[in-house]
Amino acid sequence: MLQIVKMMILIVAIFAVCWLPQHVYFVVQSLYPDVTHHKLTQHVYIIIYWFAMSNAMYNPIIYCWMNARFV
Repeated sequence: MLQIVKMMILIVAIFAVCWLPQHVYFVVQSLYPDVTHHKLTQHVYIIIYWFAMSNAMYNPIIYCWMNARFV
């Protein structure tokens, strides 16, 4: 049971780490709309978007690594 709790905590923590930059970006964009006119904004957004979407890649790795039925 403790292993499952650890796995779920790790899943939630990685979800938060992956999606936090995108949410921070949108908060900053809401507060400072002129930030979108900077020439590097599109590149930064693509990197942040890629990082957020990469969360789906980490879940199966964690499930296989921490679930006793897959070992």
